[in-house]
Amino acid sequence: MSLLSRTLHASVVASVLAVLSACSTTSTLAPTPYQSAKSTEGYGFSSTQLSENEYRVMFKASEATPADLVQQYTVLRGAELAQEHGYNWLAVVKTDIERKTSVSKKVVKKDSNKGGVFPPEQQCTMSGCQEVAQPFHGTDGDVEVEEVPSKDVFYSVVIRMANSQQAIGKNALSVSQVLSERPQGKS
Repeated sequence: MSLLSRTLHASVVASVLAVLSACSTTSTLAPTPYQSAKSTEGYGFSSTQLSENEYRVMFKASEATPADLVQQYTVLRGAELAQEHGYNWLAVVKTDIERKTSVSKKVVKKDSNKGGVFPPEQQCTMSGCQEVAQPFHGTDGDVEVEEVPSKDVFYSVVIRMANSQQAIGKNALSVSQVLSERPQGKS
């Protein structure tokens, strides 16, 4: 396959993935990035003010998102809210987690004998060999989107905010510290 054909084919696959990821209510079996949910059914964070200094923060994620990252994203959003409202401390006072079955989208090749969308190939250099993903050979018609069952994660916390650590107890978190230690998966 020529370089032009590979480039064109890779851009078609990238376009399909972009269309799938733009649909914020459909999981693509990829980890959910740190983002605002675009709708009530969307993936990402949302929040509801419960009182002057309390919010419920929810993060909806695909099952491919590590649980610890979902927790960090939720606390990060709580810290952002606390900072926006002029608070220096926050505490998680309630936690809920729920998993719900959903349908996700997955990009696959029609001919299963040729491997996945990006089958591994071995690439060798002077320092050794490793497997690298390469676009598969074929036409644009070889790509299709399958619906597969998955489980969405709904992680919700109630955060209480204050200007002193003593006002919210021993589980208080420094807003500035939470904001300075942003999770690695944040985009």
